[in-house]
Parts: sequence; C-alpha cells; structure tokens
Amino acid sequence: MKQKLNNSDMKKYITLILIGVLSYWGLNNLDIFGGIISTVFSVLLPFILGGVIAFILNIPMTKIESLLKKKIKKKDGLVRIISIVLSLLLFVLVIAFVAFLLIPELVENIEMLMKNIPGLIDKVEVFVLDLLDKYPEIQLEIEDLFASTGNISDVISSILNYFVNGAVGFISGLVSGFVTIFTAIIFSIYMLSQKEYLIRGAKKLVYACFNKGRSDKLMEIGCMANKTFSKFISGQCVDAAILGVIMFIVLSICRFPYALVISVLTAVTALVPIFGAMFAMAIGAILIAISNPLQSLLFILVFQIVQQIEGNFIYPKVVGKSVGLSPMWTLLAITTGGSLFGIVGMLIGLPIASLVYAIVTGIVNDRLNQKQIEVE
Repeated sequence: MKQKLNNSDMKKYITLILIGVLSYWGLNNLDIFGGIISTVFSVLLPFILGGVIAFILNIPMTKIESLLKKKIKKKDGLVRIISIVLSLLLFVLVIAFVAFLLIPELVENIEMLMKNIPGLIDKVEVFVLDLLDKYPEIQLEIEDLFASTGNISDVISSILNYFVNGAVGFISGLVSGFVTIFTAIIFSIYMLSQKEYLIRGAKKLVYACFNKGRSDKLMEIGCMANKTFSKFISGQCVDAAILGVIMFIVLSICRFPYALVISVLTAVTALVPIFGAMFAMAIGAILIAISNPLQSLLFILVFQIVQQIEGNFIYPKVVGKSVGLSPMWTLLAITTGGSLFGIVGMLIGLPIASLVYAIVTGIVNDRLNQKQIEVE
C-alpha cells in the first residue's frame, strides 16, 4: 500500500512539474504559444461551431421528438431523422425569411445609390473647387503630398492594388467561411443523430478518470449546465421577439421607412446582446440615410432609447427569469462578462453566472443542512 501511495504521489509530482515547465515555456514564448493555440483553434473551429449549432438545434428537436414519439411508436430511428430534418428546416426558414426581407431592400438602395453617384461626384467636385479657391494653402499641401508620394498615377495604382487585394481576401474569406459553416452543419447533424452515444461516452470518460463521488458531482453540474444554457437560449429568443415587436411599433408610430425590415433585423441580431443591436442600428441608419440623412440621425436617437429601455428593464426580467437570476444579478453578469471578455463574455456571462449561482446555492444549502441551521 505504501509503495502504491508513493507511486501515486510520484505521478502527481511529475504531472505538476510538467505543467509548471509547460507554463513557464508558454509565458516565455507567448508568440509561439499563441500561434499554436490559434492554429489548433482554426482547425477545430468547424467542430466547435458544429457543437454550438447542435446544442441550439437540440432544443426544438427534443420537443419535436417528444411529440412525434406519441404518434410514431417503436420507430425511434425514424423519429430522430424526422426531428433533425424539421429542426434544420426551421433554422433555414428563419434565415430565408430574414434574407427575403433584407436582400430586396438592400439591392434597391444600392441601385438608388449607384444612380445618385454621378450627381454626388459633381457636388463633391464643386465643393472641392470652391474650397481650393477660398483656401489656396490647401492646394499647396496637396501638391506637396503628391510630390512626396510620387506620380499621381502611382498613387492611383497603389489604391487600386489595395482594393484588388482586399477583394481577393474577401472572396477567399467568404469561401473559407462557407466551407466552415457547411462542415459545422454536417458535424452537428452527426452529433444530433448520435447524442445518446456521445453522452454515454462522456460519462464513461468522467467515471474512468475520477472517483464515483466526484464523477456524480460533475454529472450533476453537467446536467445543470445543459438546462441553464437551454433556458438561456429560449429566453434570448423570446426577448429578441419582444424587442422586434417593440421596435416595429415605435418605428411605425414615428413613420420611419423600412420599419418591418429594421425590426426583423433587430430581432435576429438581438440574439447577440448589445453588439447585435448596434449592428441592426447601423444597417437601419444607412438604409434611411440614403433617402433622408437627417431622419437617420433621429432614427439613431429613437433606436438608442428603445434599446436602452429594453436592455435595462425587459431583458433582465425575461432572460434572467428563464435562467433563475434576478434582474440585478442579470445586469451585473452581462456587464461584467462584457467588460472582461467582450462579445463572448456578453453571450456566455449570464448562463455561466446562473450556473455558478446554482452551484454556490447548493453548496451553501448543504452546509446549512449539515449544521442544522435554518435561515428565514
């Protein structure tokens, strides 16, 4: 027994030494270590994204599956296939609905902008000529600039090369993103079709690595995390729908153009707290500014007021209630997560805070029960 204990301690010491050496090397070679992490993350990104998609699609799939099992009995495989197809179809229909509303409006405004470009160029030309007549020193500065940078044709050539390289990079990034999303969707389908097998394998791994008491605790935390994140996504969807409806009512009352398009875009992008609403506001302001720049400024003001009211009063109650947190803790979790980790912190701050709150509450209640103390 003593020999076994010594061997066990030796393994722990060797593991700690290896962790210490790797940590020391990583801190002294942050560039290399960061490059390795970045490479690994880029390779695993389709599978990480696939896991996220599978987790989100599992929420409606579970409900569809439970309904189908009442009507289609003793055919679990068929029920699973139909549930996955219907969940994916629902996902695609939402994206297609948003695209159907946005793309025609964007194409129309781009065409309008292209028609107005010649007149806009003439106005800019007149403005520049008047400015040079009033302030000759500006013309001297421009001449000195071209004299230092070289021939004007070289400057134009470098600008064109910049745009060409940017276009090539955009197209390659678009193709790479499409491949990543396609791979992620295929991987999510495999995960959904074999989720029981994956869960069983994860349980076996946990119980093989830890003792039974600790494994039971980890399983309990895992189930709690699954419920918390599922409720968070459901609450986020409800809040996004509420924000979209409120935005449509306000924009319609104020007689802003594109009220329906902006409201739908706001509801979809609101799934990303704060940042998503800012993106919707920017797109809406651009759409309105093409026809009426002054009205776009008023739109930004109205949008900010609605978004602040929703973010500080409605969101904490709707989403916070879904994950079991009060509005105060909800607002604190979102603010802290966003300050520490940016957009990712805004996304996962609230469910993680809810999970930590539930774990701490469970530990405190267990300690109180052991001490036989009741707190009113």
